[in-house]
Order: sequence, then C-alpha cells, then structure tokens
Amino acid sequence: MATSSPAVATALLLLAAVLAPLAAAAAACSAADRDALLSIRAALSEARLGVFSSWSGADCCAGWYGVACDPTDGRVADLTLRGEAEDAVMAPAGRPASGVMSGYVSDAVCRLGRLSSLVLADWKQISGPIPSCVATDLPYLRILELPGNRLTGGIPPAVGSLSRLTVLNLADNQLTGAVPGSITSLASLKHLDLANNQLTGRVPADLGKLVMLSRALLGRNRLSGPIPASVSSMPRLADLDLSENQLTGAIPGGLGSAHVLTSLYLGGNRLSGGIPASLLRNSGLGILNLSQNALEGAVPDVFTPQSYFMLLDLSRNRLSGGVPRSLASAAYVGHLDLSHNRLCGAIPAGPPFNHFDAESFGGNSCLCGGPLGKCT
Repeated sequence: MATSSPAVATALLLLAAVLAPLAAAAAACSAADRDALLSIRAALSEARLGVFSSWSGADCCAGWYGVACDPTDGRVADLTLRGEAEDAVMAPAGRPASGVMSGYVSDAVCRLGRLSSLVLADWKQISGPIPSCVATDLPYLRILELPGNRLTGGIPPAVGSLSRLTVLNLADNQLTGAVPGSITSLASLKHLDLANNQLTGRVPADLGKLVMLSRALLGRNRLSGPIPASVSSMPRLADLDLSENQLTGAIPGGLGSAHVLTSLYLGGNRLSGGIPASLLRNSGLGILNLSQNALEGAVPDVFTPQSYFMLLDLSRNRLSGGVPRSLASAAYVGHLDLSHNRLCGAIPAGPPFNHFDAESFGGNSCLCGGPLGKCT
C-alpha cells in the first residue's frame, strides 16, 4: 500500500528536525580553537599579502584563509599559511607573489588539539623557537612544515612522540643542537627535511629504523661523525642528501644496494676511503655527487648499459688511476665532473667523452687527450 502524502511530509519534518542541529554543529567553529587562532595571529605580523584579512567573524571554519576544519566537530584540522604563492588565491592580479611575516610561533598553536597539518612556510622573518608543546600536545599531527623562516633553538626533543607524522620539514632556518634521537621513532615518516640549518652532532645511528622514509635531506648543517650504516637498509629511500656537513669515515658499501635510491648527495664533507663499486653499478641512481671529500683510489670501472646518470660529480677528491673506459657503455651521462683529482693517462676517445668540455677533467696534473689536448 502506498504511503500517504501527509505521512511522508511528517516523516521528512521529523528527519529535518533531527539533522538540523547536527548540520549546525558541523558548520560551527570551536570557540576554543577560534581563540587559539586569534592568539596565533596576535604573535605574527604580515601586511603585504593580507593573509589575515579574512580572519574575522565568529566562524573560523568559514572563509578564514588557510584554516580548514573537521566538518563533523568544527575543530581546526589544518593551518596552512605559505609565504610563497602556489596558486592565484595567494597572488591575485596586481598583488605580490610572496610575502614577509615577522613575529614568532605562539604556543597557542598547541591548543589546537585536533590539528593534523601545521604549515607556516617561507615567511622569511618568523623567529624564535619551535614551541616544545608542538611535540607533546598535538597527537594527531601528520604534517609539520616550518621551512624558510628564522627559527632558532633546537628541534623539540620529544618530536618522536608524534606517532602519526608523515612530513617533517624544518629546512632553511637557524636551528641548532643535535638531531633528536627520538626522531627515529617516527614510524610513519616519509619526508624529512632539516637542510640548511646549524645542526651539530651525529646523524642518528638508527636512522634506518624509518622504513617508510623516502626523502632524507640533512645537507648544509654541521653534522659530524660517520654516515650510519643503517641508511643502507631503508627500503623506500629515494633521495639522501648529507652534503656540506663535516662527516668523516667511509661511504657505506651497502648504499649501492639501495634498490630505489635515485639521488645521493654526499659532497662537501670529509669522507675518506674508496668509492664503493656498487654505487656506480646501481642502475637506478641518476644523481651522484661525491665532490669535495678526501676519497682515494681508482674510479671503479664498472659502468654498464643500464647506467644512466644525469649528474656524476666526483671532483675535488684524491682519486687516482685513469678515466674509466666503461663509461662509454653507459646509456647516458648528462653532466660529468672528474676535475681536481690525481687522474692520469689519456681520456678515452668517442662518446660520451667527446661531449664534455675541459672543465670536466681539469686540475688533474697528468691527464691528457680529449678537450685537454693531445697527449705528448
């Protein structure tokens, strides 16, 4: 039997009465979170882009630039403010594409207890320390990005307690102190960028515990000691940058067996010993920079038709012997730099050697042929 129209209407009215409060609750911003956001804003100053001009009204979930809320409870889930424009919203016609923000990161951010993503990136003049409570009071945090500022002090020691963290980017600041050992407890971490700071001490020995990590960027710091052997066992590591530090010892031979490693930057350290042949055999490795170290011995003559190097920089070491002839069998070598070593003998004729200029081979006292001129 068909349901009567009055009955349907009554049912719909009852359903609307039940859902209306839920919809209102989903749309409303948490008053406590709104107060926390206003405290964060009070600690910062930015006039060029006017990113805070929309931060008004009772509902912080409705139109506040860079703020996103969980629709189920109105709690702030994401706070994303970037100083470099990524879309037309940040750089409308006639407005600058980048901004400058000064001030500091208020510990009021830690009152946003449901925060999943915190991004305050590339503002150039945000200074002061990272509030230590970020590591203890934000258990839902998955993304922490504070690069391109003037942050000082250390990385919060308890950062390893952020068990959901997948991205940690603190690059291009003035952070000091050691890389916290607790960082190796971040089992979900995929992207680690601490480059271009003033960090000291050693690379954590058990960095290899981060089995989900695909990018580890720690270059341009003041790190010392050896490269941990454990990095060779990271199954998803694609990009490793430890360049321009004060690292010593040998290059771990196991790095050449890292199956998904595509770029390895170890230049500008104090590494010694020989170049592991496995590195040059690794057909997936497309960028290898070992320049400005104290590496010795011959360049392993192990290149194959599977070798494909966009960049191969072995310059400014103490390498001896000749230019490896097997380079001629490589599928591709885009940029080669063997300069300022102790190489001797004739540069092999033909490709790819005839594609490189003298700068690729200069500074080797007894190397000749090719762009360096005839051997006598």
